[in-house]
Amino acid sequence: MRLLGVHVRNFKLLRDVKIEFSVDRNRPLTVVRAENGSGKTSFHYALLWGLYGAERLKVISGVDRLRLTSTALEPGTSVDVDVEITFEVTDQNNDTATYTLRRSVRETPGHGEVSRGRETLTLWRHESAGDKQVASPEAWVERLLPNRLADVFFTNGDDVQKFITGKVDTHERQEKVHRAIKNLLGISMLADAVSDIKAVQQQFERKVARLAGSKVENLISQRDDLQLAVGRLSADLEKTVARRRVMEHDKETKQRELNAIRGIGDLDSINMEIGNLERDIEGLRTRKDKCLRKMRELYAGEPLSWALGADLLSRGMARLEGLAEKNIIPSTAVQVLADRLEMGVCICGQSLEEGSDLRSHVAELLSRQREQSEIIDHLSQLRYQSKALRDLTPDGEAYRAARLELLEEYSAITADHRTKAVSLNLALDRRKLIDHERVRLLAEDLADLEKKLNEALAHKIHLENQITNEKRALDDKQQQVDKAQREADVGRDQVLKKSVSEDLLTLATAVQDRLQTDYVQRVSDQLGGMFMGIVGTDSDPSKSVFTDVSITSNFDITISSQHGTSLDPDFEVNGASQRALTLSFVWSLMEVAGVEAPRFIDTPLGMVSGETKRRMVEAITRPPGATGTGFQVVLLLTRSEMAGVEDLITARAGAYSTLSCSHHYPTEIVNPWPVEGPVSVVCDCSHLQQCRVCARKQDNELGLSYVERQ
Repeated sequence: MRLLGVHVRNFKLLRDVKIEFSVDRNRPLTVVRAENGSGKTSFHYALLWGLYGAERLKVISGVDRLRLTSTALEPGTSVDVDVEITFEVTDQNNDTATYTLRRSVRETPGHGEVSRGRETLTLWRHESAGDKQVASPEAWVERLLPNRLADVFFTNGDDVQKFITGKVDTHERQEKVHRAIKNLLGISMLADAVSDIKAVQQQFERKVARLAGSKVENLISQRDDLQLAVGRLSADLEKTVARRRVMEHDKETKQRELNAIRGIGDLDSINMEIGNLERDIEGLRTRKDKCLRKMRELYAGEPLSWALGADLLSRGMARLEGLAEKNIIPSTAVQVLADRLEMGVCICGQSLEEGSDLRSHVAELLSRQREQSEIIDHLSQLRYQSKALRDLTPDGEAYRAARLELLEEYSAITADHRTKAVSLNLALDRRKLIDHERVRLLAEDLADLEKKLNEALAHKIHLENQITNEKRALDDKQQQVDKAQREADVGRDQVLKKSVSEDLLTLATAVQDRLQTDYVQRVSDQLGGMFMGIVGTDSDPSKSVFTDVSITSNFDITISSQHGTSLDPDFEVNGASQRALTLSFVWSLMEVAGVEAPRFIDTPLGMVSGETKRRMVEAITRPPGATGTGFQVVLLLTRSEMAGVEDLITARAGAYSTLSCSHHYPTEIVNPWPVEGPVSVVCDCSHLQQCRVCARKQDNELGLSYVERQ
């Protein structure tokens, strides 16, 4: 099946959008350029709705209350929604026919709810004599693009990661891969055929047994019982193996969680670390307080004055010494004059009797000396004290050295305190992360799982031994049946029919086994080569994170790393590699299956950059070659996704379209549109072009050429 074109009317903001697809074998890529909010997802969902209808779209989109029309419509406005998909199909005779599938419905939005009429689906085959309606269009679509494989043919960037990873259970992940393999390789249809042939073969065998007599019937009954026993044991074995895989995955998950908790550290060690840090911090606080006390003492009183004003104070002391040398200080005149007045005799020997002029003169001198003695006493006291302080106070250099030493000590203590505080907070945070109850539960769960795994292993070995014994008994019984049938008198015609049915069953079973082994191995080999090519592994295997990718007999995809270890795709593979893994699987499976069908991806390169992006685009758009299976790849890309791979797109793309939305004007779109309400429209611009409709503000900076369009 090859898509030719899609015409969407009134689906979300896609009022009237036509997009054509490339059918050029050498240019298999179709590019639909659209920025976020321009209608990529709406176009994706419109195509899915056109193929599968609303109920399937609900499942794919994960939306319970599905609305097809624009939310900008006024409540009560009825709108006809329809999608036309034109495609061509080449049959086994290499004849190609063109078809148009149309799905339509009338939807009326209300206040919070929408009412929708019954969907109509029609399929027309275009012939030279005129269009011919095809009956049962749903069956046609289901045969060409089975809805259970919709996530293989049509997906978005996030779902590309979820297909193989997506944090799902191992069994669920295997089922998705298994389902895709069975359906695309035709294993499911062949399994049904094997079942039908086996039923016919058993009918012929029972008829021959009745004709051969009770002995043969009894032998066949015994043989059938053995077959049923082998079947029951095999089913039990399969369940046991599946249960072991689930338990192993559960064990790995719990062990990873426990290791993560243990990686935080031992609780006793952390508590010891916290205690040591708290003691260190307390000691640093004590040292800090002591240092501050010394600094306060250093900055208080005369020492600070001498350090800051030594020159000025020295000059003052020199003047005091000068006064002392002149005997101005300390002063003794007051006491001498008082003593002489009391004695009545002057130091010169003359009388200082009462009433004499000389006594009056000395008394006047005493009065003047007493007025000056307070100042002289202060100067004398200052001289004595300053001299004593000068003898006790260190010089300026020593003071500055002491001050610098204290500052350095304080800075070192502060820095050490800050470091210890950070370490303490980290240790406290680590201690909070250790959930003792969770550790206990995990340890108990792991012990229980280990016990159950051992029990399951023992049961598996027991079942395998039982199956071996039952199969040996079955082979013996089959030989008895064959011998009894040969000896019985049964019509040649019935024996021939039985023999033919057995041969057909053997052939169909062999083909089924080959599909499930050889063909799956081919898918596995191609998957590994394509994935390793995209992620760009080192030529030296010892330097590569990924060493191999393969599909196991249980249909699980395993990613191998160094030393034989395997990586968990959920936790140990980055987003770009997850996308590469899924795309490699889908591409490899469809090529081995020889299925020509569209591969439609919305925003495939959102988490991919650099050389990985280039290798991915190169791999998924590479033409199939002369003998390869043809394909279409439709990529819905933003401008940023295409950055750096423009040349590859130019070489591989055979069709281009650009979706734009009116509500981006004027913030992003340059020109206004003559439209009412928000609407998404399409133009023919390629990844290197812009026009009046799609031109955005950064397009000139991107070097896009301007194209005039009608």
